[in-house]
Amino acid sequence: MSTNLLALGISSQMLAGIYTLKDCIDRCPENEWHEKHNDYPFSQVVFHVLFDCDLNLSSDIMELKKQEFHQINKNIFDDYEELEEKSRIHLYEREFIRRYYKYCVEKIKQVIELKNSDDLLIPNSDIYKNMTKSERYINAIRHIQHHSAQLGLRIQYINGQEMDWISKGNGK
Repeated sequence: MSTNLLALGISSQMLAGIYTLKDCIDRCPENEWHEKHNDYPFSQVVFHVLFDCDLNLSSDIMELKKQEFHQINKNIFDDYEELEEKSRIHLYEREFIRRYYKYCVEKIKQVIELKNSDDLLIPNSDIYKNMTKSERYINAIRHIQHHSAQLGLRIQYINGQEMDWISKGNGK
């Protein structure tokens, strides 16, 4: 398999997962956005998924924190509670989540699609040291889809509408 095709395939599947998450963001009723359902509120789960995606596309935590998007939104990222093993307390407005979503989509395209096979086989620097970059990206895809399915099911219970399947992300 061609190296570039592998990177494009990984990128396409990560984008498909994140587009599924976006469908959940768009379809969540306003009165449910900050509601708990025996789990974290919808807005916290969506932020968690986007933050994890952002982190997995970064070479290390310092790079993550120095990104312009994080600097511009310092008031939201101020304590980086997502990096700690503790209960989440922050709630996130949908408008910010939509901006973060767009940022992550662009980051996926910039980071993964430019990789070659050597890049994809390199072990990580300080995040998931026991995985190559390609394994880390595939793990991130699984994480995005896991939570998107949970959120989609929440919405289905509320409005009776099942979410659509998005098979690939390239071309969107």
